[in-house]
Amino acid sequence: MTELKHLSLSQTIAKVDSLINTGNGDVGRLYHILEFLKNNKPLYNSDTIYLENKLNSTFSVEEEPKEENNILPKVKDLIDSGNGDSGRLQSIYDALLNNKPLYNSDTIYLESKINSSNPESIIETAAETIVEITPENVLSKVIEKTPEPKVIEKISGSMPKGWSPENKPEELEKISKNISDEQKKIETQIKINNEIDLQRSNLSQLISHRKEYEEKITKEKSSLESQIKEERIKIETQTKLSHEIIVQKEELEKVKKERALIIKKIDSEKIKISRDLLSQKRQLVQAQLEQEKIEKQVIREQELLGKMASEQKSRLLEQAQIAHDIKSKQLELEKTKQDYDDIVSQVNEEKVKFAESEKLKKLIATQEQGLIKTKQNRLNLLNVIAKEKELIAKKTEDEKLKLKSQTQLTKQIKNEEKLYESLKKKREKIESQIKIKNKKLKEKQQKLKKQIDEKDKKLKSIAKKSSIKKTTKKPVQKKTSEKK
Repeated sequence: MTELKHLSLSQTIAKVDSLINTGNGDVGRLYHILEFLKNNKPLYNSDTIYLENKLNSTFSVEEEPKEENNILPKVKDLIDSGNGDSGRLQSIYDALLNNKPLYNSDTIYLESKINSSNPESIIETAAETIVEITPENVLSKVIEKTPEPKVIEKISGSMPKGWSPENKPEELEKISKNISDEQKKIETQIKINNEIDLQRSNLSQLISHRKEYEEKITKEKSSLESQIKEERIKIETQTKLSHEIIVQKEELEKVKKERALIIKKIDSEKIKISRDLLSQKRQLVQAQLEQEKIEKQVIREQELLGKMASEQKSRLLEQAQIAHDIKSKQLELEKTKQDYDDIVSQVNEEKVKFAESEKLKKLIATQEQGLIKTKQNRLNLLNVIAKEKELIAKKTEDEKLKLKSQTQLTKQIKNEEKLYESLKKKREKIESQIKIKNKKLKEKQQKLKKQIDEKDKKLKSIAKKSSIKKTTKKPVQKKTSEKK
């Protein structure tokens, strides 16, 4: 029968967990056993047998008391001080804490680190061993161990009757043995003394090493103090630089605030300008609408004037035709007047002739018939002339009325032309006003653009200054880092 391995409580819990995870066995029973183990409760006999069969090892339900390891605090001190490879020291610490065996290289490494960390303790231990093993102590021990020899008192005078010296060879043998033992002890002590001398030489070497180490420490202290002074000077310079940086930051914040105020002012001015532009645009739109209305009115008036002019032209043509007719009729009247004058002259001549005819009745009698006929013709002519005069009078009155209407029309045309000219003048004035307003708006826009450009330039210059300050800060920070 092979002996079963004994497992601790933590190991058994880990094994049971692995059995549950792999599904090796009754999972419910294993969970029940695991709860009992975690709560440090005793298992049933059947459960213990079942678990031992599953694990092929014995186990303990109670936790084993852990022995305190004196090396653990030293290893922890080494890890905290940073003396050595922290990862390796941590693995060594974990192995010691879990009572695991260390590798030979790890043990040598740990011993060297512990010895290098406290050489004074080694010297103290060596000194203690030297104090413990001195020749005086050895002699005192030898004296203590050697039995006191029995002193045979010499009896003065005669010996008693029947006295005889007793031979004690056993005691002599014991004494000789003790002497030989003591000699051996003395030899061993001599060897120890030699070893002590060696240790003394080692101690002197250690002391010399310690002194050298102390000298090195003093040198390092002085160098560290000088470095500390330099670092303090650097820290002072850095504090000054940080103070300057803080001042520059404050200035930068002020500049940012000023920039924000300028931007706000620009925004407010932009809003005002936009409002003014909107109002001006509205005014322009209104002016354009008014201009369009005026243009429409002018077009309408032009159309009306064109119609009036065409009507007047047609009327003038009619009047010209009427005047031409009147002239032709006047010519006819003049012809009739001439005829009438001729007739009158003829009548006068005839009167003269009639006077002569009285003288010459015969001639008159003969010519009376002709005269009667001429009278009738004359009367007819007079009637015709009277009718024509009436017609001419009517026509002249009509022409006078037409002339009056034409004068009125000419007056109306003149008035309309005056209105047209006034409208033209108004339109020209409005156009000139619109042009002036457009010029003013353009000038205002140019001024605003100039102001905005100037402000943008100022903002850019401020931004450049801030960027220059930042760039100046960066090399300062680099210098401080280099000094560090």
